[in-house]
Amino acid sequence: MVRRLTAGSLACVVAAASCARRAGPTRLDIVIGFGSSGQASAEWLAVLQKRLPPSAYDSVAPIRKPLTTEEAEWIALIHERAPSWERMVAPLAALWRPASPPERVRIVLGNRGAEDAFTHDQRTVGFDLAALQANYGGAGQAGNGDRLDRFFRHEFTHLLQKAWLPLYPWCDRSPLGIALLDIWAEGLGNYYSLSDRWVDRSGQLTSSARGTLTDLEPRLTAKLDTLARIDSAAAGPVLAGLSSGPFAQKWGALPPALWLASEPGPPDSAMRRFIVAGPAGVWDLADRHLPPSLRAALQDTRAAAARCRPR
Repeated sequence: MVRRLTAGSLACVVAAASCARRAGPTRLDIVIGFGSSGQASAEWLAVLQKRLPPSAYDSVAPIRKPLTTEEAEWIALIHERAPSWERMVAPLAALWRPASPPERVRIVLGNRGAEDAFTHDQRTVGFDLAALQANYGGAGQAGNGDRLDRFFRHEFTHLLQKAWLPLYPWCDRSPLGIALLDIWAEGLGNYYSLSDRWVDRSGQLTSSARGTLTDLEPRLTAKLDTLARIDSAAAGPVLAGLSSGPFAQKWGALPPALWLASEPGPPDSAMRRFIVAGPAGVWDLADRHLPPSLRAALQDTRAAAARCRPR
């Protein structure tokens, strides 16, 4: 349970949260991304500069936004969850051997201009406290601790992908190749974002998950077919929404996450197989889970892609 904070305790929360934690080979450093008068720190400005177009960055960067009580409660909850994140690091990293996790990971906490949770670079995970408050209400609401745990697993998986891909690079920069890379990466990340809305306690997909797959699987199949037959200049609108927007509408990120959740055998074994297969493994994962008519269509797409690779 997150305690309600008074204004006088905000500075104590900030001081407590700016700490380092050790978990096996990886150290977690929780870093506050703004100063006492509300100015964004250098770490948070670097986040914004990478994520925002120049005009948006120029308007957000100079804003002074002092920490609110609600945002401080999110800091307190993140600080409370950090020990469980320490315990997650080793089993997550084991799936990605021989790639190694970063020796130090920064958990940067800002309060403007970004998304609720994201990966910035090879060793930085970010949380926007204002976005967390806007999207999920007060930190003390039921389920928000588990939500943060899912966010951490998702984003730490992206850090592990950044360590994996230099060892096993994916060099296909065609529109279809870019899509397969993103589907692989975001499917693995979004697997860890699945709540009990999607997978029940027995490990089975819920009716909501099955209904969403009925909607998204034809979209994914059609988009991959289009991407196999167009050039890079036309790819942008087709790729839109692959892993952005409302969770239930992520046509390229949610289906593979749900397919992985319904693979037979131990979950870690399914994840490891998909990791090792790389982006090309999207074909086989989809082939195992799509209904027959869509499976046949995807096989035609795969054959077309092998014949012709647009530049």
